[in-house]
Amino acid sequence: MLLTFYEFTDEDLNSNQRGLITPRQRQWVLGMAKGIRASQRGGFPIVIFFMILGFGLVLGMNLSNERARIAFLSDPLNIILLCATIPVILGIFGLGAFFANRRAAKLERSRLKAAEGVIEWEEESSRVGPTYFLYVGDTEFKFGEDLSGVFPAGRRGRVFYCETSMLQLILSHELLD
Repeated sequence: MLLTFYEFTDEDLNSNQRGLITPRQRQWVLGMAKGIRASQRGGFPIVIFFMILGFGLVLGMNLSNERARIAFLSDPLNIILLCATIPVILGIFGLGAFFANRRAAKLERSRLKAAEGVIEWEEESSRVGPTYFLYVGDTEFKFGEDLSGVFPAGRRGRVFYCETSMLQLILSHELLD
């Protein structure tokens, strides 16, 4: 799960301790959901451009000379398959948009959750870079950078967050000892 960190105030923390999300936090969560939708929609012109480019290249190569044209047009299946790729490509993109919209809607409806316990850190390295795993009790959070200064290992802490299947948004946190 990816994790995004929210710059919270004392008012936010006090509200979260009572089990409530402040209007400012709600706006931030709604903004993240809007960003999920916008990032999916932003790829549509790119998909259309490369689809047209691909069709132009395929048709250009197959219609460039008489022998290629005869070979291409001799079997109607070639044209049918070429035309069938349009709904397949658009269907795949539509499926991605559907899942992005569903993930954004789930984030908009998410409720405040709390994780409490002893803070522990683990690091995992890969060719892309390190991933830092923060454990607060039994709950795992992933970071792309080392935040052990914010969450010191061995201390008890409480983290207030919202989550969807792929995203955790930390709204506030506190050290308990």
